[in-house]
This record gives sequence, structure tokens and C-alpha cells, in this order.
Amino acid sequence: MAVLATCGFDNELFSEEEEEPSVQHGCASAACDRVDNSGRKQTIVLFLREAEKNRRLIEKLENESTLKCKKYGLTEVCGNLEEYEDRLEKERNAERVSLQKQLMKIQKDVRKFQHHLIDVKPTPELIERLKDIMSDVETSINSLKEEQRSCFEKYLKEEMIVRLEISAYEKKIENWSLPAKSNPKLPSAPTTKIKLHNRDLPAEVRAPEDFLQKTGGPYGGWDQCDHQVFLRIWTKHRGQTSYRNEAKLHLPDKTAEEIKRHECWHLELLSLQEKKKKAIQLWKANKRQEHQIRKHSQEETEKAQRAEEEARILADRHRYISVKFGLQSGVSKE
Repeated sequence: MAVLATCGFDNELFSEEEEEPSVQHGCASAACDRVDNSGRKQTIVLFLREAEKNRRLIEKLENESTLKCKKYGLTEVCGNLEEYEDRLEKERNAERVSLQKQLMKIQKDVRKFQHHLIDVKPTPELIERLKDIMSDVETSINSLKEEQRSCFEKYLKEEMIVRLEISAYEKKIENWSLPAKSNPKLPSAPTTKIKLHNRDLPAEVRAPEDFLQKTGGPYGGWDQCDHQVFLRIWTKHRGQTSYRNEAKLHLPDKTAEEIKRHECWHLELLSLQEKKKKAIQLWKANKRQEHQIRKHSQEETEKAQRAEEEARILADRHRYISVKFGLQSGVSKE
């Protein structure tokens, strides 16, 4: 909220200086500008009052939540939330300082531009200098807009993810109030029949599927929503152990030990999948090599058969010629 208030206030100041009436304007135009400036200042004051009111309300809610956590013995959860909140507060302060520096730079360039317009006579060099200043101002404004647009898009995506997670938790809490079935049937993992031509597959190819069947399916015995939350946070931290604190905040119904066990399950699954990938590549390479060997052997066999057939034809031809010449010589003797 403080960031928004500061941004709004700086932007209004900046717009006031940028739209300052020229000396050549008439009295009517100056009066209108004064009225507009008065309206804008009043809007700023109302906005700052509302921001201060919201800030006090946030502090009140934070104090109440801390007292409730201590009352119900949730000191660990409260500590994690406070640590997470402190980190967010530092990020907001850093963002506010960066935004103020960018606005001050734009403001300084605009004042410099106005100073050149008022105090110096127009010359070609001055015009070129003013063009450079306005080009810098335009670049700074466009860069600031693009940076803020990217931040807002990131916040919108995070908000959408949080809304989905809250909706999933609401459904889960609603299911808690439903009566449990006397004989619940656990979802059985899909069984796959190994075809005749797949019997020669290596054991590493079937290992991940067997592992999932033994450990509760594709989510390791967890709910699909909880597993997706775990996977998102684990990927965000690139598998570092620092993900566990954030995971405990987003998975309040899971203990640290359960999260650690699920991490071990996930790492084991990744290892089996990697072995499966390598085994399939090796199996395909062996199959290609066997195919090439069979093809080469078949070609050699066919080549030998052709040579044998050619030799047989040649021998028959020689035999025919010998018989023919033998008959001709016998007739000539007679």
C-alpha cells in the first residue's frame, strides 16, 4: 500500500510539473489549471488518507493473528508467517526505493528540459541537446512502463494461482465435514499388460510404474492439489532445502516430516525415470544395432545365394556347351 501511495504521489507531482502552464497562456487558462491542480491535490490527499487507514487496519489484523497463534499454540506457524512477511516487506521496500529513483531521474530530466526552454535562446545546438534530453526521458518512461507491466503480469499470475489453491483448500475443508464411508475403496493404480514384443524390455523401463503402484499412485499417496503445490514450490527453489519453509506455509495440513518423505519419494521417482530414459535409449540403440547386423547378414546371405546361383548357371552353361561340342564332333567323325 505504501508503494502505491508513493507511486501515485510521485506521478501526480511529476504530471503537475510536466503540465505546468506556459507564460504565454491567458488568465482563463491559468485559472482552469489552478482548479485542475486543486482537484488533483485533493484526490492525492484522499488517497493518502485511505492508504493510512488501510495500513492501520493491516497492523491491527496482524496483531490479532499473532495473539490467536499464541493462544492456540501455533507458535511455529506464526514464526514462519512472520519470517515470510518480513521477506515480503523487504522486497516491497526495495521495489519502492527503485521506483522512486526512476521517477526522480525522469523528474530531473524534465526540469532540465524546462530550464533550457526558459533561460536560453534557441540555437541549433540547443535544439539537438533538447532532443537528446527528451529521448532520454522517453526511454526512461518506456522502460519504467515495461518494468511495471511485467511486475503486474507476474502478480496477476501469482494471484490466480493463490485463488486456485484457496478454492482447492475450501473444497478439501468441505469434504472434512462429510461422513466418512465405512469401507472406502482406495484408487487402484492402472495395471498394464506387457505385450509379447515387450517382454525383452529391461527392468529399468518397468521400475517407475512398479514404484508408483507400491507407493500410492502418481502423487505418492498425496492429494493431487497438494502434490502440485509441492511440485511448484520445489521447482521454484530448484530442489534446494530452502523450499521447505515455504512449503510448510502453503501446506498447513502437512508436517515437516511428511514433506521431507514426499521429497524423498519425488527424488526416487525422478531417479527411476532418468534410469528408464537411459535404458530406453540403450535398448533402442541395441535394437538398431541388431537390425543393422541382421540386415547386413541378410545382405551377405543374399549375395552368397546370388553368387551361388550365378555359379550354377555358369556351370550349366559350360556343361551345355561341352555337350553340344561333343555331339558336333561325333557327327563330324561319322
